Amino acid sequence: MRFVSLLLIGCLLTSCATITRGTNEVISVDSNPSGATATIKCANNITASGTTPAKITIPRKADDCHLDVANSGMKTQTLKLERGFNGSFWANFIPASALPITVIYVLLGDGSDATGSTLAVVGLVGGIGFLVDRFTGAMYDHNPHVIKVTLQPEH
Repeated sequence: MRFVSLLLIGCLLTSCATITRGTNEVISVDSNPSGATATIKCANNITASGTTPAKITIPRKADDCHLDVANSGMKTQTLKLERGFNGSFWANFIPASALPITVIYVLLGDGSDATGSTLAVVGLVGGIGFLVDRFTGAMYDHNPHVIKVTLQPEH
């Protein structure tokens, strides 16, 4: 029973993307030549910028993002950042799977020990992890998150 408890605690601690990854993401942008202005613009008036080489922080929940890299005398390069799910979000399934197991355990067992209660709590925490990650946007990653562009002269 002690091993199972430790295993479940380990699953809980690694499952919520809000805890393991945070609500913001760093996008690394470099250019040749360096010293260009890198600007990320997303829906809902989210904008962040820096000078290459730059580390630009945006919210993970930011959607419809585009990166513009511009330098005097050079053509501006534009790149779309795709938003997708990160692996930490999917780890919420591990503890959340305890909910159906709890139902089966209670229906088939006598329900007189603490195992059913423990499984129910673990399952609820996993379910809460899904909701928190969705609300905070921590369930998302942007791709690419490391970008290197070569700027071309305007002429």
